[in-house]
Amino acid sequence: EPLFRSTLEAHLEKVNGEIGAMEDNIRALEEAIEAKMGPMKVAHTRLEQRGRRQNVELVRDSAQHQLVGEVTEIEESMALLNEKLADSVRAYKGLNRQQLALEEDIQVKSNSLNIDENQCMKLREQLQ
Repeated sequence: EPLFRSTLEAHLEKVNGEIGAMEDNIRALEEAIEAKMGPMKVAHTRLEQRGRRQNVELVRDSAQHQLVGEVTEIEESMALLNEKLADSVRAYKGLNRQQLALEEDIQVKSNSLNIDENQCMKLREQLQ
């Protein structure tokens, strides 16, 4: 087996491993984002309910400030997770492009070698 083929196939195997790891990473990020949705909805609902209070009960106390802080913290956490997810998706697409390029390179070089071995060598033998 030609050296180029084993080198390219080893690189392709490495890229395929990275693609698998990136798929796992994307799945984990999506699950983490989904896990934040419940607490976010609860915190928003509690804030809305506090905002509907009448007169004396409509107060900005420490519980209100903690609730606003909790919502802010969850939103920042989700924004960070979404940013990481977008980065991971971009990296995943890049790995897929690299995989396709390697597969095409292997195919082209194998085809070229096949032409050289099967067609050109026969012509050379006939000329000698």
